Amino acid sequence: MKLVSILNEELVFTGVKGVSRSGIYTDMLRRAQETLGLPLDVDQIVSAIIEREDALQMPYEGVALPHLRRPEFNDLYFIVGILPKPVQLQTIDPEQCRLVFMSLISPETSDLYLKSLAAFARFLGIGQNKQTLCSSASPAEFLSILNHADVKVRNNLTAEDLMITDAVPLKEDDTLAAAIDLFCRCDRSILPVVDGQGKLVGELSSLNILKQFTPEYMFRMDNLDFLNSFEPFNRIFSDEGNKFVRDFMREPELVVHPETPLIQFTVKMAKRGVNACFVVDAERRYIGEIMVKHLVKKVLRG
Repeated sequence: MKLVSILNEELVFTGVKGVSRSGIYTDMLRRAQETLGLPLDVDQIVSAIIEREDALQMPYEGVALPHLRRPEFNDLYFIVGILPKPVQLQTIDPEQCRLVFMSLISPETSDLYLKSLAAFARFLGIGQNKQTLCSSASPAEFLSILNHADVKVRNNLTAEDLMITDAVPLKEDDTLAAAIDLFCRCDRSILPVVDGQGKLVGELSSLNILKQFTPEYMFRMDNLDFLNSFEPFNRIFSDEGNKFVRDFMREPELVVHPETPLIQFTVKMAKRGVNACFVVDAERRYIGEIMVKHLVKKVLRG
């Protein structure tokens, strides 16, 4: 199914007025209400969308994706606003937005919404597509760009749709000190480990590092209430420069391919109690990862 088949040209608006989220969202919703005769409480919806954005703190990078899921919506509505000039919508946004892709979602259309949003995100992530789409001069041109690119809505959400690709993997011969630095810098507890060809060969857990530096006698103690030794940490400080990742890594707990459906790796993660799975290509080269927090962010609150 093509993405353009879900979009309504009458809900693509150019010259959207406003210099703030409130003004821009209000103008788009009022125009949508007039176009389709939708029984919308515009002010209430705008307030709810902004409240949701402020609570979730998800930055927009050139394209805003405001959305709201409500039981009173009887369908899935995508409302597109093309702004005359870029606007800083949220203080946390790394760049100003020129395009607003607003979604009003009924309880029965969450699945289609997420699949459509994933298709849109894939298109935006390629080359100059985002700039080209933001520069659309008319609703017809906006839809023509998507149609010409043959943007498809897949039957399933996959690992490719959910994974992040900006995480830096460790190398087998990295020192433990370098690994701990990366844990700290990335605010992570598990990191992928690759060989010289970029193939996934293991994972390193910060908890496993702490375990291996903790004396065995401490694990045999039944009552830890009076334990106050700093010994494990002193051991790490002493040895982290001459110990290597290869000596502490383990086999990855869960590895999937880009085309693996969402439900498959979600169930596996839940069943095995795994917080992160790694995505590899056919040659087992590391290309991305999915953490439980990404499922929460992109599916439950996407």
